[in-house]
Amino acid sequence: MMASICIGVYISHFTAGIVNVSLPKFMIIFQTELETVQWITTGYLLVIASLLPIMGKLGDRYGHRCIHNLGYVFFTISSVLVAFSPNISVLLILRMVQAIGAAMFQATNIALITIHVPKGKRGHALGIMSTAVALGAMTGPIIGGFIAEWLSWQWLFLMHVPVALVATLLAMRYIPERGQERQEEPFDSIGMILFIFVIGSVIFGISNGNAWGWLSAETLSLSVAAVIAFFLFLLRESREKSSFLPLGVFHIPEVSYGLIISCVSFMLANSVLVTIPFFLSRNAGFSSVTVGTIMIAYPILLAFTGPVAGHLSDRYGSRSFMFMGLCGMGIGLTALALYLHQLSTVGIVAVLALIGVGMGLIASPNNSFIMRYVPMKDVGSIGGMIALTRNAGMVLGAALGLGVMNGDAIQDSAPLLGALKSVFGLGGIICMASIIMLGYSVLLNKKKA
Repeated sequence: MMASICIGVYISHFTAGIVNVSLPKFMIIFQTELETVQWITTGYLLVIASLLPIMGKLGDRYGHRCIHNLGYVFFTISSVLVAFSPNISVLLILRMVQAIGAAMFQATNIALITIHVPKGKRGHALGIMSTAVALGAMTGPIIGGFIAEWLSWQWLFLMHVPVALVATLLAMRYIPERGQERQEEPFDSIGMILFIFVIGSVIFGISNGNAWGWLSAETLSLSVAAVIAFFLFLLRESREKSSFLPLGVFHIPEVSYGLIISCVSFMLANSVLVTIPFFLSRNAGFSSVTVGTIMIAYPILLAFTGPVAGHLSDRYGSRSFMFMGLCGMGIGLTALALYLHQLSTVGIVAVLALIGVGMGLIASPNNSFIMRYVPMKDVGSIGGMIALTRNAGMVLGAALGLGVMNGDAIQDSAPLLGALKSVFGLGGIICMASIIMLGYSVLLNKKKA
């Protein structure tokens, strides 16, 4: 069961990054603009992020195993079809279908682990899953580079198909059918549509904020529409007996704090991952291969630390590991904010490793921490929300990192250094606020006890 789930986690993040290196190649192949081919990546992530809570809710209603395994089928078939796309329009449509499949199994994997893995081993299982996330994110761009150099573009979408078939067979054979009580109450389709619009418009606006301008008419119009839709969603959910999202669960402090920490941690990590390559290439003068080698320090340490932290959190609780992880990320961000211009290559690798360790200490213990307080009937919805906070955090991190850099900053080393230091300094402040919030939750818990 764990093998089938982790393979799915791996290939969904693998396919998210494998095409990035080849985007210029797609412009030549399909004779189109960069703004169009970017949707191969942006559209994939946007569809996944928009549908994650919906797929989690459908899992609560129709069975997490059903939605999860059906997602594998969607993903595998669309991966084959997209490789035979005659034009860019068909490719983008099939890429969105592929994203629907990925959202189906990303939204339900945490719920399946929560239901079928004993509490004493749940953190370890979630830690193994976080390793699969890191390995997928790490190997996707690397293998994509080799394919771009030596093979045709179709292999970007066919490379993982045999692995997806294996995952599908394992899931159908080893994920138990029993163990979940399905919800029979009516499904709020209007609330679902409003929620999709809110999430989609927010992430789309953040993704394009740098290109449009944060105060442009497009960005402001989209922001106003998202706010109005959000209030309409809350108004409807408060009046509906069968609400789309279990809003009552968010009144549990541990769930709310955990989701915030999930979003913040991925935001802080991604703000470093998208900006440090600019410094290494522009200021330090490293080649792309060297930059990629240096950046591997983060996912390797995350992949190693995640299962260990998850296993130990089963025995000793999650809060202490989350606290240590936030402290590690805060120290790393502070070091970059204060001493980036003085750090040697080894020093930068050490900081990236420290942030990777911090992320590993947070991810699986935090997921286990959240799910411990979620009613079993809502594990799908909240599991989808955890996956959503991960994707939203990555989008926010990219916006935070790239938002302070204009064309002059990227080309000139001095403005770039100042811009990066401001990003990391802001990240350190956000990290400190998260530590204070976590400490406050510990005090509340002691008062309850």
